[in-house]
Amino acid sequence: MLTAARKEDMKLGRIAKHEESVSRFIPYARLVDAHTIKTKDKMLLQVIKLDGIPFETMDEADIIDKKETRKNMLRTLSNSRFAIYHHIIRREERPSLDGFFENDWCRDLDLAYQKRLATKRMYVNEQFITIVRRPAPGAIGFLAELSRAFFSKIDKEEQEAQEKADLKALNDATAAILSALSEYKPRLLGLESTERGTFSESLSFLSYLINLEKVDIRPPRRSIADHLPSKRIFFGKEALELRGSVPGDTKLASVLSVKEYAPETKPGMFDSLLRLPYEFILTQSFGFVDRQATLNAMRETKRKLISGDQGAISLEEQMDDAIDDLSSGESTFGEHHLTITVLGKSAAELNNAINGCVSAFIKRGLVVAREDINMEPAFWAQLPGNFSYIARRALVSNANFAGLASLHNFPVGKAENNHWASPISLLETTSGTPYWFNFHAHDVGNFTVIGPTGTGKTVLLTFLNAQAQRLKPRTIYFDKDRGAEIYMRAIGGAYTILSQGTLTGLNPMQLPDSPENRAFLREWVKWLITCDNNLPLSPEDQDVIAQAVNANFTVPMEHRRLRHFAHLLAGHEKTGGHSMAARIAKWHGHGERAWLFDNAQDILSLDNRNIGFDLTSILDDPVSRTPWLMYIFHRVQDILNGQKVIIMLDEGWKLLDDPVFSAKIKDWMKTIRKQNGIVGFATQSAKDAIRSSVGDAIIEQSPTQIFLPNHRAVEDDYCNGFGLSLEELRIVRSLRRESRCFLLKHGKDSVIAKLDLSGMDSFIKVLSGRTETVAQMHDLIRQYGENPSNWLPELSKRRTT
Repeated sequence: MLTAARKEDMKLGRIAKHEESVSRFIPYARLVDAHTIKTKDKMLLQVIKLDGIPFETMDEADIIDKKETRKNMLRTLSNSRFAIYHHIIRREERPSLDGFFENDWCRDLDLAYQKRLATKRMYVNEQFITIVRRPAPGAIGFLAELSRAFFSKIDKEEQEAQEKADLKALNDATAAILSALSEYKPRLLGLESTERGTFSESLSFLSYLINLEKVDIRPPRRSIADHLPSKRIFFGKEALELRGSVPGDTKLASVLSVKEYAPETKPGMFDSLLRLPYEFILTQSFGFVDRQATLNAMRETKRKLISGDQGAISLEEQMDDAIDDLSSGESTFGEHHLTITVLGKSAAELNNAINGCVSAFIKRGLVVAREDINMEPAFWAQLPGNFSYIARRALVSNANFAGLASLHNFPVGKAENNHWASPISLLETTSGTPYWFNFHAHDVGNFTVIGPTGTGKTVLLTFLNAQAQRLKPRTIYFDKDRGAEIYMRAIGGAYTILSQGTLTGLNPMQLPDSPENRAFLREWVKWLITCDNNLPLSPEDQDVIAQAVNANFTVPMEHRRLRHFAHLLAGHEKTGGHSMAARIAKWHGHGERAWLFDNAQDILSLDNRNIGFDLTSILDDPVSRTPWLMYIFHRVQDILNGQKVIIMLDEGWKLLDDPVFSAKIKDWMKTIRKQNGIVGFATQSAKDAIRSSVGDAIIEQSPTQIFLPNHRAVEDDYCNGFGLSLEELRIVRSLRRESRCFLLKHGKDSVIAKLDLSGMDSFIKVLSGRTETVAQMHDLIRQYGENPSNWLPELSKRRTT
């Protein structure tokens, strides 16, 4: 119930007194330190902001387990001098991601994508916990006021000692909560220093509750209560209006309060609210009450049940259980209240938002009332510490509150201070929230993409690479079926197509002379000789190879070629079909594989910042594939010198499934982060991934995993192989291919993201090439030249079947 004084305040604050300062309704006096606020009634409070946990993809058993953690945390905190507030602020946000693109097409893609995102109403859900340390019972109120009136000389030292003790108790409680909720990524709000000055994060949070607007608040020199209000508040019968100093700066709101609770509280009761396309502030408080007083009240209630209703046996049993739990210390109780302040830009939008919120509450078995007479006190009761304005209270257990305050949320990624500074891209989620996408978790940026044909795998890969161009990385793209060829050429990259029997222009024999290159050639030549036979090389054979490699670097460049190198092997061994010269013959001259490496000049250049290779013709030919990979990756190693490098391998698991290369890549996955590089693997089949000889190592070293829709996803592959939960597997199976949604796991984040490029057909044609569009591109290149600014506009005009 409201105190008489507060009721009088409400009368004075009604419509007839709109111009009166609202500071009298705000309980805050001053900042005690960077983290602590003191109220006019000598309460102390601190505010924690939490990311929350990604409930959307979590198994039910894990959700229940998390509730038990919150329940136990509340039990250990149980003390009638503490109260906890939980706020969810859902507010609209128009996120954007800046970046300079050197390539015109990447810039145009980004502009078109950002423009499309701007048409969507996106929201963020911010979660806060406020811990309030109340004075000892009886320290405020009539007796305290009477004492101050008669005794003007109060022991100042005693007051300071009491405040110091309260502050320590509050700090201890806050530290315990931060520790218990570490999985929720909590952060104690304090002072933030910026180029614009120093701001109080706690006061900025409280300011939002009052002004319904996000503003950075500086620590004040005057009373906090006078400092925080920035708008005039007008309370009507069913709604309130906030007016700023600028014409048109108005907001409408209404307050809903819980009148009746559901018979049972479960974690996630308010999860559906987190998806609504409206702004709101959900407030609930839990003020611990004295255990003995609660026991006495419960026993009295039980006595009335027994004497008044002989049929209430089940209620009596529930009351007995509650009394037993409270007596044993298994549970604790507190006074709870819950309101939701719903915002709207117009009366129509406000009513729609109210209907949406009411429906969400009803589905969970709660009865809510739209406040009219009590709207003003219900609004001020949002402020932590404003206990006297709470009109509707209920006694609930810590288990109830642990279910009501689930701290569930949708991951939002990391918008700043990333390993590569800026995020890669801004993605949309199915909950209408933004997700700041990064490859890296700390300094590891490797990633995997799993998706059957037709789910948009190539579009996603090339889109993310195009977005990454804002950071100016180098890209080495190992392609299949020429899906990324148009994209690579569109961004000015070099693209090589390996075709059986067609000279590649590769000649490792012309590598510059260095110990590293000599060592590489020795191993590479050994592979050429032994790749398709089971004949081992003797120590003498290996000596001959080493001598031949050394001799190779003494001859003129035009003679450094496999056909000439083969002569260096002859004459040092026995002749015959199994000689080294005979076994290497297939790789030079008229040999069946001479097209790969026996070229007059080595024309491979890695000078272009973006380079692509189509490996379709050798993917299933390990004899050719492995030495080619050995040489290319040896050359790529030279550019891993600290500059940003992205290596993308489509059907990468097939590329890595040879015994010679797997050992190298396994070690490389652990060390590439030190060279500022990342590796991305994509495949159609999760089974192929986990069966790869280095699958486990690559999965372990890839903090980012993307799973595209697959209604045939196998539990053993996805759950045992990639570590998905059963709920995550269900999501992968249930997502529709045409939805363009996918499951994104990044570090501890797990979210359903979406890449909707509807209406951007000309860009999609570039991001994912088909046989028809690739042929069109080459036809245009023949007409207009290789400069993409000349042929790209024409490509977008071409029709496709």
